[in-house]
Amino acid sequence: MSSKDNGNGWCQGINSNGECGLFPGQNVELVMDSVPAIEIEETCATDSSYEEIDVVELRSKNCNSYSDTSESVDQDYEMIIPEPEKRSSNESTPKRISRLYHFTKTDAEPFMAGKTVKTTTKIQLTFNESGASWVYPVVPLECMITNPQIETKYSGMKKYISYQITPNDTHVSVYHRYKHFDWLYCRLIEKFGSIIPIPQLPEKDIPWRYSADFVQTRMGGLQAWITRISRHPIISQSEIFQHFIRRRDEKEWKAGKRSAEKDEATGGMIFSEIMPSTEFRLLDVEETEKYLTFAKCMGESVRNLILVTEEHMTRCTGPVKSEYLKIGKAFSDFSASFVKSTYHGKGSIGNALSFVGKTYDDIGNLYFDQPKKDVHCLLEISKEYKGLLNCFPDIINLLKGAIEKAHEYEKLSQVNKVTVKEKEAIVFKAGVVSSTIQAEINHFNHELTNDYKETIQHFLYEQVQMYSKITDKLREAYARFEFQ
Repeated sequence: MSSKDNGNGWCQGINSNGECGLFPGQNVELVMDSVPAIEIEETCATDSSYEEIDVVELRSKNCNSYSDTSESVDQDYEMIIPEPEKRSSNESTPKRISRLYHFTKTDAEPFMAGKTVKTTTKIQLTFNESGASWVYPVVPLECMITNPQIETKYSGMKKYISYQITPNDTHVSVYHRYKHFDWLYCRLIEKFGSIIPIPQLPEKDIPWRYSADFVQTRMGGLQAWITRISRHPIISQSEIFQHFIRRRDEKEWKAGKRSAEKDEATGGMIFSEIMPSTEFRLLDVEETEKYLTFAKCMGESVRNLILVTEEHMTRCTGPVKSEYLKIGKAFSDFSASFVKSTYHGKGSIGNALSFVGKTYDDIGNLYFDQPKKDVHCLLEISKEYKGLLNCFPDIINLLKGAIEKAHEYEKLSQVNKVTVKEKEAIVFKAGVVSSTIQAEINHFNHELTNDYKETIQHFLYEQVQMYSKITDKLREAYARFEFQ
């Protein structure tokens, strides 16, 4: 939220954490606009619908598009529409919006209707016993993010963090700041969001953004994000992503950005880049319902897994540790009582009991430290898939719309309301949509299976290691009582 110019060229703003700050007023203007597809914070996790709302947008005076936001504005201000002086009783109060861009609803109607766009990109599908599949590169692309650096501009008045990105095929590094990742994220959703779920970027937290812990945490989030993108056979080879990881020259970088923002093959028109094939197959409604049922069921299971693991982590770092420390203290106090005994063998039993107390203290600390080794990884991958699965209902609904269109033309053809040629054209294009989305679903299921296989294996391995340490400590404590 922002207030008006305070009279000295600066505007005051409030970020999502309620912290006040100033930003240069000469670089921004308040624009009333309709911004679609922005996630409402009040929307529940299971709701796949997104609505258009009016917001006050922070925009550079020197640009014509949102993506060219002024370099001098590096923070995300959460804007709220000022309430008019006169508001009818039926009008609701303004809704706060988050900075996350979200999946944009679209459909394949223009593509089905025969609209054409200029594009030089061709996406090839292959077919096997599972149906359509993407064509994977011979050598999978990997990008490493390292060496975060605090850089300055405007004679040191402005700071920002840039990250070194190194692809495994050239080993030639480029540097990008967070706002460049954000630009790429927006373009990927616009370009591929109709057929591919795009993972969300880590939040752009403003407080303490130059602390070592924050920089490492953000770099870890960006690494997970770019790893997911790099593993996708279509996005990783796309012109826009290749531009992001290759262009080092500032002039080439800006020229590539402008070119990407003028791309016409976006939204539902992405299907125009699919290479023709005689093996395109129109899926039936029953198959699409199975896809939708799986996506909803898996989404619910992932959300439940997140809830359970978060509760487990809370218990390990709270009540469980406390209980073991209480047991340890009880044994330690019991040991201290033997000091007052006049029995000549009091030293042996006292020392053994003292060791038991320390053993239970150590066990409590093991439980406290364990979530960082196993639960954290499980939570991170589950939260990532929660976001990806939320996109599938819209993708599958697009597929259902294309199939219904094909069935409609088949019925019209039977009563001679459309020609056979017109019907075949629609059915063919519906087959393009069907095969393309089926290829993505097959890819997603492969990634889902492999990711959870590796993650659960890691989780169980770390659990085994922890309980092995606990067993060893208890055995050692047991051995202390083998005295005469």
